[in-house]
Amino acid sequence: MTCTRRALAAVLGGRVDYVPPANPLAQTTRELMDFCGASWPKAHRDPKMMADLAAAPYEVCGIEAARPQFDISLEAEVLGCKLDWNKPDRPPVTGPAYKDPKDITWDDKFYEKDRAAVVLEAIRILRERYCGDLPIIPVITAPFTVAGHIMGVEKLVMMTVTDPEKAHEAIEAATDFCIDYGRQQVAAGAHMLFPADPSASGDLISPETYEEFVLPYHKKFARAVSAPKILHMCGHTEKLLPKIKESGMDCFSFDAPPAWYVRQQLGNEMRCLGSLDVIDLMPNGTPEQVYARTAQCIREGVDVVGTACDVSNGTPIANLKAYVRACKETPIPDECDIDDCVRAYGRAKAKNLKAMATYEAQGGAF
Repeated sequence: MTCTRRALAAVLGGRVDYVPPANPLAQTTRELMDFCGASWPKAHRDPKMMADLAAAPYEVCGIEAARPQFDISLEAEVLGCKLDWNKPDRPPVTGPAYKDPKDITWDDKFYEKDRAAVVLEAIRILRERYCGDLPIIPVITAPFTVAGHIMGVEKLVMMTVTDPEKAHEAIEAATDFCIDYGRQQVAAGAHMLFPADPSASGDLISPETYEEFVLPYHKKFARAVSAPKILHMCGHTEKLLPKIKESGMDCFSFDAPPAWYVRQQLGNEMRCLGSLDVIDLMPNGTPEQVYARTAQCIREGVDVVGTACDVSNGTPIANLKAYVRACKETPIPDECDIDDCVRAYGRAKAKNLKAMATYEAQGGAF
């Protein structure tokens, strides 16, 4: 089974020989950048360097995915925002580009120039270099987060209350752009897409806001772009899970909720990817601890093991290799065993909790 077939099978609910370590979160660690001679900001603008850095986790550690594009500001940049290029790795948006959503526009040929063209060329390079056997999973910033970048996050959230029609207009425009860019990524050779929507985290918006202002656009994006999609949302998304599984996305990449709880809530309606802690475990833990946590994620029912967010640049190579080794050596649990595991964890938690609604998970660690 090739890495691509394994990752696609896992995300779409097929059979695999082991749970794939197909992590689509950014892994631009200092050691991996040294390995391929990459540097900032050139890695954002040179397609070969971007491809080399995207492939370095596979070449050095055996991580079975390549993720070109290392930031979530590119989409906002194309739509008119300025970025802070003084930051050492990923340039943030310096401020909104629009006051009124009716003014949102972009160049129809944006994908032929600047950084969007760099990403598409990096995808083509990777597709040819590995003959399609290494899954290429580029990130694409999802509509609510793009709308927040170009309108201002606080302003967009306020608009959902004070002027919902304008909020919908801004998110609709962002969605149309994301569909256009996503289709270009697929046409260039991406096997799957990784729409990331950190501004739609349960830490920032309510389930009601998600249902009205995020879910319809996730559905629209999912219907309009044919490749498999792994939706990523940061923070505490526990209360959003019943709606997230209606999004039409194929797999959910999560951060804070316990893996067993995500598995329980998604059931068989959506696959899940998670969730090695990147705050403490990956940069500061031992390889043995990373190995144990990876095996635990598998036993709790994740379909792909990945990190909860982008890994820090100081994450040791040994920890990334331990994560891969655990994926290959941990037997895939029988689905009945997973159900038993989920019930056991649920019973244990129930002794100390009155209801999951009041439960607060900590840092993705169970």
